[in-house]
Amino acid sequence: MALPSLFSSDPEDFVQSFLQGGRDKSELLAKVDEGKNRAGIYKPISLETALDIMVSTMENPMGPETCSLKFNIAVGRFRQSIPEGGATKARRSLEAYPDVMRAIISFFTRKQSSADHAAMLDHLATCCCPRGDLEVFGSMHSTTPCVDKRIFLAEKGVFLDSTIGYLADCLIAILSNMTQGKFRQLKNHAGATRRQQPWPHGMDDLLPNGLADSVDGFNLWVGDKNSGHFILRLVGTIAQLYPIFGLEIVSRGPDYVLGLQRPVQHLINAMDAYDRRPEWWIPKKTDARFAIPVSYALNFIRQLYTGGSSQYTKMMVTGGKRILLPVLLRGIAVLSPPYMSFLFRDEFFHMNFLMSVINNRPNDGAFCTETLTDLEKQWFMELRNAHQGGCYNPTCVPKSGLVHAPKCSSCDLIRYCDAKCQKEAWRNQQLPHRTICPKIKSLRERLGPYIWARTVSPSPEFTYRDFMNACKKKKIDMELVKEVGLHISCLQGSQTLFRNQISS
Repeated sequence: MALPSLFSSDPEDFVQSFLQGGRDKSELLAKVDEGKNRAGIYKPISLETALDIMVSTMENPMGPETCSLKFNIAVGRFRQSIPEGGATKARRSLEAYPDVMRAIISFFTRKQSSADHAAMLDHLATCCCPRGDLEVFGSMHSTTPCVDKRIFLAEKGVFLDSTIGYLADCLIAILSNMTQGKFRQLKNHAGATRRQQPWPHGMDDLLPNGLADSVDGFNLWVGDKNSGHFILRLVGTIAQLYPIFGLEIVSRGPDYVLGLQRPVQHLINAMDAYDRRPEWWIPKKTDARFAIPVSYALNFIRQLYTGGSSQYTKMMVTGGKRILLPVLLRGIAVLSPPYMSFLFRDEFFHMNFLMSVINNRPNDGAFCTETLTDLEKQWFMELRNAHQGGCYNPTCVPKSGLVHAPKCSSCDLIRYCDAKCQKEAWRNQQLPHRTICPKIKSLRERLGPYIWARTVSPSPEFTYRDFMNACKKKKIDMELVKEVGLHISCLQGSQTLFRNQISS
C-alpha cells in the first residue's frame, strides 16, 4: 500500500513538503506517477460504505479491521459528497448528517487514560484489513484520499492527522453558524427518530460525554504535535459559544494543561519549526508548521479570554504568567521584523495584547490597537463580537447560568443581561450607551437589513473586504465605523478591568 496513492493531481505541493525532510525530488515524482496510476485502477467506495466505515471506526476505534488509511479514504469520500461553492452550501449539506456529527464529537470527547489513547492511535496506524479481495481492499485504501494542506505531509501519521483536521472542520462549520447559548430546534413531527434530529439540539447532544469528561477527552487529542491545534480550534469554538464549557476548562487552573499549557506547547513547536527553517523558506499564512498552529493557538487563548471569564484573566496574570511569558517574548521577537509583522499582523497584535494582560498593563493593549493592527478590520470584527452575545455593561457582574443576553431594541446590536444593566450602561459616565446607540442605529439603517445581517453574522461568505465594498458603495464615512468599533472595544476593556478589580 504505497503512499503515492494519496497524492493530488498536481503533486508539486506534496513534493516541496517532502523536500524539507531531505527526500529526492525525482524519486518522489516517480512514485507520484506510480501512485496515481494505481489509484485509477480501483472503483471508489460508495458514500453509504464510507459513512459506515467512518461511524464504525469512531464508535469502536479498537475494532479488528480499523485502520487510519481506510478511515482517511472514507472521510475523503464523504468530503467529495459535500458540495463546493460556498460555506453556506457546505454547512447545510453537513447538517444533513447529524448522526455522523454525533459520532465525531463522541470520538473526540471520549475520556480514557493517556496510555489507552496512545494504544488507540497505534492500533489505527496498523492496517489489519483482510486482503482476500484485492479489488475491495484497493477501493478502500487508495481511491478518495482526504488530504489537508494544513498538515505537513512529511510527518508520520499524515493520514490520521488529515482526517482529524477535516472532521474538526465539519463540527466548526455547523457551530460557527449558531448563536451563543442557543441550540437547534427539535423536530416534533411523529416518527422523527434521534438520528434525524438536528445536531446539536441541547448540551447533552453537543457534549454527550458530559462537561468534565469532554474536557479530559479533548485534552488527549490537543496534545498531538501535528494535529492537536485543529482540536484546539474546535474546543475554542465550543467555549466561545457555550461559556459553561469554557468555565469547565478554566476551573482546572493553569496547571491543568488544556487551558494554557497545550496552546503554549503548540506555539513553542511552531517557534522551533521556525528556528529550523531552511534558507529558502518564505513566510506564508498557510505554512503548516508555523503559521497555522500559531494562529489556532492564539485564537484559542483569545476565545477563552473574551468568553466572559474573569477567572481566566486572573489565571493568566498569576500562575499562567510563568507559562505564557517566555513564549510570548519569543514570538514577538520572531514577528518583529517588518515583513513578518505585516504578514502576521493579527498574530503580532494578539501576542502584544496578551503581554499587556499578563503584565496587568491595559494601556499597552490600547497601544497595540492603535499601532499594530488593520484598524478598519478591527472595527468590523468588533461588530461581530458584539452580536455574538454577552452583556456590554462596563460594570456588569458575571451572572451564573446566563449564556445569551438580549439586544438593545434601538440599536439592535449591544446586549445587556437585564434592564438594570441596560440602565447602568445608558448612564455610564465614561462610555454611556446613550451616545453611541443612535450612531449604531444610523450605521445599521444605512447598510440596510441584508448587509447588516451579513456584517454581524460570523459567516466566511461575507468578509471584511465585502463589508468595505458595501460601505464604499453606500458612501458610509469610515469615521462612523471607527467610532462604533472603538466604543465597543473600549467597553470590553473597561468591563475586563472592572471584573478583575472586583475579583482580586
